[in-house]
Amino acid sequence: MPPILNQLRVIIAVPAAAAAPTGGLSPATAALWSASIAAVVALTLFVLKDVVLARLNESRATKRSEALIYRRYLAPLADACTKLAWRANEIFVDERHAYLKTTTRPLNFNAYKRRSTLYRVAALIGWVRAMNIELAALTRTGAAFASPIAEDIKAFQSALADGPHVEIHRLRSISALWGLDLTPLPDPVVKTTAMRFEVAMHRALTAEAGSDDIALDALTPARQVKVCGVLAAFLTERLGGTTLTQTQLKATVTQAVRCLTFREALVYRDWQDALGDAMLTPDPDAERRYKLIGYQAFETLLDEAKTPWIRIFAASIDDIDFEDVDPNDFRAHQLARTMDAAARILVSLSTTENKDLVDAKTLETATALRAALAARDEI
Repeated sequence: MPPILNQLRVIIAVPAAAAAPTGGLSPATAALWSASIAAVVALTLFVLKDVVLARLNESRATKRSEALIYRRYLAPLADACTKLAWRANEIFVDERHAYLKTTTRPLNFNAYKRRSTLYRVAALIGWVRAMNIELAALTRTGAAFASPIAEDIKAFQSALADGPHVEIHRLRSISALWGLDLTPLPDPVVKTTAMRFEVAMHRALTAEAGSDDIALDALTPARQVKVCGVLAAFLTERLGGTTLTQTQLKATVTQAVRCLTFREALVYRDWQDALGDAMLTPDPDAERRYKLIGYQAFETLLDEAKTPWIRIFAASIDDIDFEDVDPNDFRAHQLARTMDAAARILVSLSTTENKDLVDAKTLETATALRAALAARDEI
């Protein structure tokens, strides 16, 4: 019997025996009382041994399994971050980013550079997905395994998926153009207003163009004025102020279209899972259940582009221009945040027991990259 159970036997039995009546009992009654105490102790120990300790052992085994899976995927995940950090250093520190433009020659080489950049991003998405699939397959009996880089991975996923900053920028730009004051509003109200403004804009576009997939700048000037009129009424109703006249709307329509038209390439979280699935293939001969598809298969994936997430991802960095910056192209900001998140994972890893996965030169590069991006106000 384990030592802990012997100790529990004593802890349970001694108080119980002490509580037994000692005087005036016949030998038969005393024997019955002792037998009852022994039965209670035996039952208690049975419950502790077969239920409580079993669950405790199962919980410990699960945590060990989670830690093992985490470690198995950490090396390729760190390698993917390393490759991204070096490519990001090329773009944002060395400023060798001309190949992002589709007209830059030599065309074939620059097309390869763009696609290989996408492959590096997709590789990280794939390894994150593989790790999560395997961790999710374990029985959860205790607290979920807490990865030291969990928040950094979330930052990477957020960089690809989230666009609230675009919504707020759009709201602030159009409000400033139309003389509507947002300053009295607290941040939560600004965020809510920005979200509802997006809904109103897409509804107005659908009403005028028959589809919200058609950008505002593709409409005729007359239809642009109609959409702007709907949006101006929406904002003045919520923010106060005088409703804009048709003359004011026509005079500002060109600027309004610029304020409202942005390029984005958001890869939502469920789309990231789908892209991650497409990047993975079973690996029955290795400790890890999955490995990445090769570059040739990735090229085929982009060329066929059968799903919306692949189509958006395939063109997500085409024609980002860091020389003549388009303030309405938020893909540049998204790319910077994505690369910063990969560098952040490496910096965090360097402070853990797995710091051997990040060599000194890579850490130096990741740290310099994050500083450069912060200085550019890109993150």
